[in-house]
Amino acid sequence: MRTLNPAMKFVTLLCVTFVLAFRYNPVLNLAVFALCMAALLISRVKPKTLGLLMLPILLAAVGMFFTGYRFSADASMPVAAADFLVSNSQVWNGVAQASRVLAYAGVGFLFTLTTDRILMVKSFEKQFHLPQVWAYGLLAAWGVFPQAVQEYKRTRAAFRARGLSVFPVSPALMKPLLVKSVRWSEELAIAMESKGFSGEEKRTEYMEVRVHARDWLFLIFCVALVCVFSI
Repeated sequence: MRTLNPAMKFVTLLCVTFVLAFRYNPVLNLAVFALCMAALLISRVKPKTLGLLMLPILLAAVGMFFTGYRFSADASMPVAAADFLVSNSQVWNGVAQASRVLAYAGVGFLFTLTTDRILMVKSFEKQFHLPQVWAYGLLAAWGVFPQAVQEYKRTRAAFRARGLSVFPVSPALMKPLLVKSVRWSEELAIAMESKGFSGEEKRTEYMEVRVHARDWLFLIFCVALVCVFSI
């Protein structure tokens, strides 16, 4: 999964989500979720990281199950023992809603956890003709983000050293971070202009991102597999 072209991977998974959006089939949703989890483990994503990310998703899936169960078209009260049969429309509706949450989460994790962000921007710029200004902006923002995290930690430590207690999203913490972000963006813009970076001039690339045969095979295989499961 990590060797696939990010643009082609994005198109493939987007097609899968479109198919899931127009199909009301819990079996299809659970099959997509299982395949995504298997692909993530094969791609050497840490099980601990995956488990922590899945905790809120599982909570949302449980909530969607009870929502779909309670508000199905033929919901009856009080709840009887027969209502817990899988063939019952209430349980089927709840499973369909919960499995859809799992399927979408699996597809999203499959893209985000197996895609390099720099390679993704370069791929979008090459295959989707993303403007260079936008590509430079995304790369610059990701470069500044670690500095913003460190500045946030230093500001919070400074408040603690003075014996002041502030909320994690307090304006007292956000104002210095906002001022620093504006200063960093100005310095970065001046530095890029001084080095000759421009969004209008054509330039050579030190690493050219191409679409290979395996990317087309991945697209065809995934779309065909989802269509077969949806029949």
